[in-house]
Amino acid sequence: MGVQPIDSLPASPITWGGNFGSSVHGGVGMRGILVRVSFVLGLLLAALFSLSCGASSGRMLESISVSPQAGHGQVQFVATGTFTAPPVKVTPLAVNWTLPAQPLCAGCGAGLTPQGLATCPILPPNVNVPVTASAPVDPKLPLNSQSVPTVSGTATLVCP
Repeated sequence: MGVQPIDSLPASPITWGGNFGSSVHGGVGMRGILVRVSFVLGLLLAALFSLSCGASSGRMLESISVSPQAGHGQVQFVATGTFTAPPVKVTPLAVNWTLPAQPLCAGCGAGLTPQGLATCPILPPNVNVPVTASAPVDPKLPLNSQSVPTVSGTATLVCP
């Protein structure tokens, strides 16, 4: 058994760790692998994007408290929100401030600003007016969102 000369060895393609060369030898080729890896990375990025931007973060508004609970004459009400995740307490909380749907008296002067400043009506005397603060459960939604779950808190404007 002697040493064979190099030109007498059978010719075979050189591969590096598998059939990554050309598709002529049954491999997928480097271009095919790059396309598949790019596709998978694109899917992962799309999933991450939808989870971070389109899906809820899990932080939801649980309750709203209004202070003071009762005030006389002209009162600045302030809303505090309690959330499911930090920051848990937020004061002041941006809310929609509302008075009852039925006016206590037409043109009597009861008022409530968008900032929560309530004023007693001129007439009639001895009236307790409920003042309501409300906001969407999902803090990412604007206050004027329609047909979404909301949380409310109420205080009383005591008018002598």
